[in-house]
Amino acid sequence: MATSSRRTSPLRPSRARPNPRVLATVFVVAALAAACTQTDVNTGAGSATPTPAATTPATSPSATPGQELDRAAQWKLARRKITNVVYLVKENRTFDHLFGTFPGADGATTGELCDGSTIPLGHATDDQAGASHSFTAGIIATNGGKMNCFDRIPQGDGGATYVQYNEDQIPNYWSYARHYTLGDRFFSSAYGPTFVEHFWLVAASSNGYIENERPLEGQGGTDGVLGGYCDDRSERIFSFPVLSAAEKRTVYQLEEHAQTGRLLQDWVIERWPCHDITTMPDLLQHAGISWKYYQSDTPYFDVMGTIPHIRYGPMWNNVVDTSSFVPDVQSGHMPQVTWLLPPTPESDHPGYGALCDGENWTVRMVNTIMQSPEWKHTAIFLTWDDFGGFYDHVAPPHVDIYGDGPRVPLIVISPYAKRGYVFHGTSDFTSVLRFMEGLYNLPSLTGRDAQANDLIGTFDFTQKPAAPLVLPERDCSQAS
Repeated sequence: MATSSRRTSPLRPSRARPNPRVLATVFVVAALAAACTQTDVNTGAGSATPTPAATTPATSPSATPGQELDRAAQWKLARRKITNVVYLVKENRTFDHLFGTFPGADGATTGELCDGSTIPLGHATDDQAGASHSFTAGIIATNGGKMNCFDRIPQGDGGATYVQYNEDQIPNYWSYARHYTLGDRFFSSAYGPTFVEHFWLVAASSNGYIENERPLEGQGGTDGVLGGYCDDRSERIFSFPVLSAAEKRTVYQLEEHAQTGRLLQDWVIERWPCHDITTMPDLLQHAGISWKYYQSDTPYFDVMGTIPHIRYGPMWNNVVDTSSFVPDVQSGHMPQVTWLLPPTPESDHPGYGALCDGENWTVRMVNTIMQSPEWKHTAIFLTWDDFGGFYDHVAPPHVDIYGDGPRVPLIVISPYAKRGYVFHGTSDFTSVLRFMEGLYNLPSLTGRDAQANDLIGTFDFTQKPAAPLVLPERDCSQAS
């Protein structure tokens, strides 16, 4: 199966809001469809799949009663101190790639190739090229936990992505990490790529999908334009079929041995990317908690467009363009929960814009929050959505047939984030959902978020609130 480049096909224009005259009828049909099909895909709960001991639950089974009381007290304080959560997600960078030399963190400056040799991690440039970061590329690179075959993925030949940045190249990202909390055992929830990972950000599941729509395989439908999803019945996307417990164990073992050829041949199907699933926005909506999903110009962020009850229901009004985030904050209309996704040129995605430009966009967003009244009770979780083909040396837990995928950075930015702290707790994208569930007293979505580290250990709600760290944007003409 060929791996096609992302964003090489024309993007579908922004879709109009559904016709209000037919909205009610469509929403009822979508709800009935959901009731009939909610179990038709693998949700990623992983209950029938072997789970290594490396997985860290939110509450350790060995915790003493005193520790449990401490956790209860922490959550009580959290609910008093934090009212707003911002999930700010950039693209395609690993921990070693950005923070491999960070003091006190589990970083690396060398990497092992697939032939067993070791090379130094080279100097990454501001416009550094990445490599394939498809689902199967993640399996190959991880190589059953050996973390030594990033040079065997497409565009990774010769160790091309065994590179990393120094602090002076990304000073503002490092400033956030030095002043607040940096997580060094935070993993992408799936092997990749972006569309799949973004499902985990909202649903603690990929809804069965394992890839982006691929234009070279004709998955853009009859018009060849990606991202129609529920609006275009001719589109297709690669997915796992419904699997029995025994079949999941077979797939799991193929992944353990990086047998991607057999995996693709025997266990992957194409299906229409339009299928209902319960999401965190559903839980928030039901609880009366305000939220918005701020997305930009790529179909790979638009997971909401594949969920019928959202696409054709009133919740679609909360799926908005990223450009409206700053005006919302400045006008006092920042929602309690925000998913904030960047424009493509400022996403940190290799090949679509320089990293300096992406860092500056992040600084503008964080500065906007810090200069608003909401800063004093906000928790920002800044991360990157997949590995981008770049090397990382820490093996992810193999929790189920979807991942985890390679390690990515997590920076927790808040007046109550522990200062100058490196958090070593094993966690992943669903951990931020777990934090939301704890903060707002919400139920879990799947087995993944139910067992996830809740990230409460990244905060100290007894400390004096940290002042805003308003940073200057960089002159990108000097970036190298």
